[in-house]
Amino acid sequence: MNISVNNIKTIDTFTTKAGKIARRLNQLAIKELKSEAIEYTYPKATAKDLKLLTSKRLEDTYKKVSWTNPKDGKVYHILEEGRSKKGINVRILASDGEFIKNATLKPKTIVIFDQFKNLGSLRSLLKFKLNKTPNHGEIVETYLKRTNPFANIERVNHKKNLLEMIKYRGQLPIDLTEKRFQELDKTIKNGHNIDYISISEVAMCDIGELSHSKGIEQKEAIQDSILKGELSPLTNIFKSIINKGTKIFMSASNEPKNPSQKVNAFLAIDGVEGVGGLARNGKIAKDSASRKSIFTPHYEQRTFQGKLVEENGEILGINITGKPGAELPYNKKYKHLLRIIGGTSYSTPIRVGKLSLNDMMEGIL
Repeated sequence: MNISVNNIKTIDTFTTKAGKIARRLNQLAIKELKSEAIEYTYPKATAKDLKLLTSKRLEDTYKKVSWTNPKDGKVYHILEEGRSKKGINVRILASDGEFIKNATLKPKTIVIFDQFKNLGSLRSLLKFKLNKTPNHGEIVETYLKRTNPFANIERVNHKKNLLEMIKYRGQLPIDLTEKRFQELDKTIKNGHNIDYISISEVAMCDIGELSHSKGIEQKEAIQDSILKGELSPLTNIFKSIINKGTKIFMSASNEPKNPSQKVNAFLAIDGVEGVGGLARNGKIAKDSASRKSIFTPHYEQRTFQGKLVEENGEILGINITGKPGAELPYNKKYKHLLRIIGGTSYSTPIRVGKLSLNDMMEGIL
């Protein structure tokens, strides 16, 4: 969707609600990108812990995570020991592998709104061979799971049947998007707890010369010109979801042409938080849209190199995050990922993973 914006209102001051934690996590993300890849050693780890810490096997990848405490910037390793009705039982280690404490993490529930079905290429479709390449939702889910392997992850497939998949190869029209979020809002109203929603869907608007104005002026203009018009029903649904305590995060979008003049209109909804992309030098990616902090307070890495993970001549799988270990199986379906991939669609689940893990660790360290 491409919309022009008029009717500017001016407000001189703006205070971001999530500014402090967002800025801190942005600083940590930039520091990580600017530094060389860290090769951890674990001189104080037990033999059992060391085996899991150093394992590159797919079956071990999502039983552990390295977590940076935003309060002090220290790195901790969290190892899963088992699960029960009370939560995830973990061992918490210092960066050198020294045991600190046991804990039980209460998982957060995260919903991914994305495309979890593929038609594949036209040639595959004509031969009735579907799903030959990994779909976008599976890749997004991989980045989320790698950042927080202890969360409860649920999927909302925004194309639910073959007709929608054929007719809407790209983004969904607004009416179908509204329908999907109405269904999601209904489940929350019926008592299903959802802590976070990670969304890659966007509604881009062209703000033109308004791009030189303050962010609050841009937001007010979008609210008056768009959110009270075509997007009004969806705006009300988002507000309903947010008012129930669910946090919504959306991709800032990737716009190669004039990104500073493009804004994801959904990010002008109060409470919807945008996630933009960082280039490998730690600066905001050139194609990252919705640049004003009022729309996009969060930034994470947006470009990754898919690689084979091998050990002693054995292929263990594919890695797409740059962290140690296999994250996806190696087969013909996933071979397509052995290349550079990127976008704020992947920055978004990374930030949601970090924030949800921070929540789970609150009061423990």
